[in-house]
Amino acid sequence: MLLEIEHHLRFDYSAFIRESHMEVRVEPRSQSGQVLHDFRLNVGPSTRVTRFEDWVGNTVHWFSITDYHNRIELLVQSVVDTWSEPPLALKCEDPLPTGTPELSLYDYTLFGGPIIQSDALETLHRDLKLAASPTLGECMRRLGDGLAERFEYRKNVTRFDSNTEDFLHSRAGVCQDYAHLGLALLRYCGVPCRYVNGYLHVDTQDIEPSQSHAWLEFHSPTAGWTPFDPTHNRQPDERYVIVGYGRSYNDVPPNQGIFSGTADEQLEAKVITRPVVDRDLPRLAEGGPQIELPVYSEMPDRDGASELAAGEAAASQQQQQ
Repeated sequence: MLLEIEHHLRFDYSAFIRESHMEVRVEPRSQSGQVLHDFRLNVGPSTRVTRFEDWVGNTVHWFSITDYHNRIELLVQSVVDTWSEPPLALKCEDPLPTGTPELSLYDYTLFGGPIIQSDALETLHRDLKLAASPTLGECMRRLGDGLAERFEYRKNVTRFDSNTEDFLHSRAGVCQDYAHLGLALLRYCGVPCRYVNGYLHVDTQDIEPSQSHAWLEFHSPTAGWTPFDPTHNRQPDERYVIVGYGRSYNDVPPNQGIFSGTADEQLEAKVITRPVVDRDLPRLAEGGPQIELPVYSEMPDRDGASELAAGEAAASQQQQQ
């Protein structure tokens, strides 16, 4: 499936802030199962953006805005070709692992951050009878069915910084919560597993919008990294687009940063995905939309007398980096 993805991020501040430093992980990967054909990142106010890769090969874009401002906007555009891999998650015949994992997998067996080892987790693990699973495939079936029976997908119950204990208590949450709890249960079994951040395309976007999404991958000795979506209790297909991997959400948040000033921050995010009909033209149109937002060299007067012109703002940013 050839998909065009637009990811809009808007940060509004209740007062002018002096400077912002932000990094975003929004560029889809090119790897088995998907190929990135084109990518654009527009930032307003205008500034220089630096691109690098983190410790697991996820692409990170970093930028600073060092003049007074009260809003930041990002428009992310991608064209990605995806295809389905064989459905291996529930068919994996490997037994549950025993002993110490190999060094490259060790980080993906540890608890920490939002993934907490607790009595409540142990109780759920025992109720699902995961340790008695004869194969990894059967373990995933019991995990997926168990979470579907016991938990409800519901927004505005948990927060971005909620942990597995919060989800176990509320019994309701979003994809991030399902992914973290799935990882916790697998790590309790000693199964190496990792968090996946990306996008999920839906065909009925007038009813249910496309969205940033999270799922997991577990490591099979024979099949390697194998995806599973505990939120929907299924193996990901061509509708899923991978952006990054990590031990948990903390490693691959879509955006994180700091700012200097006394203000409240409000974030609005929107994702739009569209199948591309003409496969001969997979690239984004040249000269895409620009985001022009004002910045100020000093705390602005009510009449905006200290506003910098767009070109001056960009030059000011580059000189201070």
